[in-house]
Amino acid sequence: MSNTERSRPRTLAEALRGWGDDELGYLLRHRPDLASPMPSDTGQLAARVTTNASAARAINRLDEFSVDLLEALSALPEPVDLASLSAGVDQAPEVVEPRLTELRRLALVWGPDDDLRPIRAVHELLGPTPAGLGPVTARHFGDLDQLIEDAGPEAREVLAKLTWGPPTGSVEKADRPVTIASAKTPVERLLARGLVVPRDANTVVLPRQIGLHLRGGRVLASTRPVPPPLAGRTVSAAIAGRAAAGAALDLVRQVDQALEQIGTDPPSVLRTGGLGVRETRALGGRLGLDEQTVALVLEIAYAADLLARAEVGNTELWLPTATYDEWLELDTAHRWAIVVNAWFTGQRAIGLVGRRDTGGATAAARERLVNALAPDLERLLAPEIRLLTLRGLALAEPGTAVSEDALVTWVAWHRPRRGGPFRDDLVRWTIAEAALLGVTGLGALADYARPLLDEDGDLAAAIQPMVPEPVDHVLLQADLTAVAPGPLVRSVQEELATMADAESHGGGGVFRFSESSVRRAFDLGRTSAQLHEWLAEHSRTPVPQPLSYLIDDIARRHGVLRIGAASTYLRCDDEDVITRLLGTTMPGVRFRRLAPTVLVSPASPDQVLTRLRDAGFTPLAESFDGVVHVTAPAPKRGRPPRRRTNRDFADSTIELTEDQVKAVLENVRSGDRLAADRPEGGAGDVLAAPAETIGVLGNAAEAGARTWISYVDHNGEASERIVEPVRVADGWLTAYDVDADQPRTYALHRIAAARLVEN
Repeated sequence: MSNTERSRPRTLAEALRGWGDDELGYLLRHRPDLASPMPSDTGQLAARVTTNASAARAINRLDEFSVDLLEALSALPEPVDLASLSAGVDQAPEVVEPRLTELRRLALVWGPDDDLRPIRAVHELLGPTPAGLGPVTARHFGDLDQLIEDAGPEAREVLAKLTWGPPTGSVEKADRPVTIASAKTPVERLLARGLVVPRDANTVVLPRQIGLHLRGGRVLASTRPVPPPLAGRTVSAAIAGRAAAGAALDLVRQVDQALEQIGTDPPSVLRTGGLGVRETRALGGRLGLDEQTVALVLEIAYAADLLARAEVGNTELWLPTATYDEWLELDTAHRWAIVVNAWFTGQRAIGLVGRRDTGGATAAARERLVNALAPDLERLLAPEIRLLTLRGLALAEPGTAVSEDALVTWVAWHRPRRGGPFRDDLVRWTIAEAALLGVTGLGALADYARPLLDEDGDLAAAIQPMVPEPVDHVLLQADLTAVAPGPLVRSVQEELATMADAESHGGGGVFRFSESSVRRAFDLGRTSAQLHEWLAEHSRTPVPQPLSYLIDDIARRHGVLRIGAASTYLRCDDEDVITRLLGTTMPGVRFRRLAPTVLVSPASPDQVLTRLRDAGFTPLAESFDGVVHVTAPAPKRGRPPRRRTNRDFADSTIELTEDQVKAVLENVRSGDRLAADRPEGGAGDVLAAPAETIGVLGNAAEAGARTWISYVDHNGEASERIVEPVRVADGWLTAYDVDADQPRTYALHRIAAARLVEN
């Protein structure tokens, strides 16, 4: 063995031990799941790096070109060097090398430039046919070009169809013995020459060596080292900003109005959670919004903790929260910033509302339409794709409204293995939602929305110059309307809303007085003098005579007919009994005399009946139509608790602090020093910790290295074996037993110790 070969690391664990703190720190920051629980040494860290779950998280965050490189590394025959990898993706080495360096830093690939090795999890996650290439065959071929030529033109057409995948084709009786002399069909001629091999009775597959040869050494037909362009149309940045600001002001008003309506007439929570379709449409009708916009308004209010479910008596209702009252006290800019931040960071896929959830866990869930505020709208992918979509909009040239298709393609390039069609839907929903929230205008990202992409950005301060100052006055018109020249101070708006109906909204608004609206003010306790005084004080124009006449006319007719509430009435022909009742004190019961022989009480009939009998009276109960009836106490029943389910999602974007990274590094280095000082020996050694043993076996499987194990069988007898680990998963080691010359499985909990064998 040469000195160079001796110095090369045999396993990923050995390679990681040669990394500096900066390199290991980078790995931990970009793959934070490796730090939990804290690895005891580099061997355990390497074993965790190669698990399918951790590798999948890392690969899912790679862009298209990085995944292409992994596919090429997985498909090309070993050993793979930088030159063959560059040829496999049809790119220059200087283009491939920086991305390859990144894959090494993420520990998805290791080894020098002349022996690049993807970790075993890459092969498993990319599947048995990376880049559409079939499995490797053990057969050795001579002159492949001559073999293909001898098969004939029809056979070459079959090969052309299989070349770029999928590498399988359907035939009849593909497994029967066939020779070159007996071959009759194109497929049989290919089978006889080994250019395709039977997979089962009706399927043939193109071997990987043949596929690569037919592709001219390329693994992929084409690759894109850089993201696709963000093409679109040009718009005026100033006009787009004003359009976005108008939508932002509308959003704040819509959230306010929706929660005001819900607070006045709270809807019930569905048994399955969420808000019913009928209630959603009814709310939209009152607000003048379509169903999808209402769902968005309610969802962001829910995400911002302005709306929640609450038990009221025996019913669960949707109600505004105390946070909503605090939100109302803020200025418009801060109110907008709160709800937009809640939308941007939230995990709810709002676009699913009103659609069938094709990603549901059960067939019934996939058939059911998704309701607004439903408990199962959380998707971990939603905030990640939302962030990428806005980043794409931010990277476009100023004043460019990126087309929807271009943005979908751009995001797909950055996350090719995340979500598929659902990822594309999330991009489209984000574009539509951003326009309704005032994040974009005319399809372009508003300048004031860019702080969303900056952790330290102040969104409220950015939009503040676009928000007009609130005014405390209106302009009364002769046509019974009031024009607000800008957004009204909240107290002025609330008072005006009691006596006039909003007709239009925008930077200001138009309110119309009518008989019903003025009557509403009187119903709320206002007097005609108060209305006249308020209008004169808050109008910059004289109060029109038609409006004064309308108020005075309604005031004359208002309250002529009175109505009140009474749960119980008492009638008696003897006025003395009625008078005596008024002078009697009864706990919890009050009476009011409406006529010489009639009393009413707000207490229930059962309560009044009981109190009268306790006081020595002998009343009879009667129904509404005067028929006497005997009452008996109704049986009491308990109310069963409502069964609820909720789904808790782990945070997929955990970030380690510098102190946490430093602590992990110190622990790993300390464990390495301890392992280096541990004496070596056979089965008589002190048993290794289970985590350490699994780490050794995982690294051996990664490198295909021979390993000594001490194994205790089910009878308690210990034995020593030399194996070649293939896979460590689900509590079992799959390995090739060198002495028995056959593959076997071993229970991990029975392996007392493991150590790599020197070649």
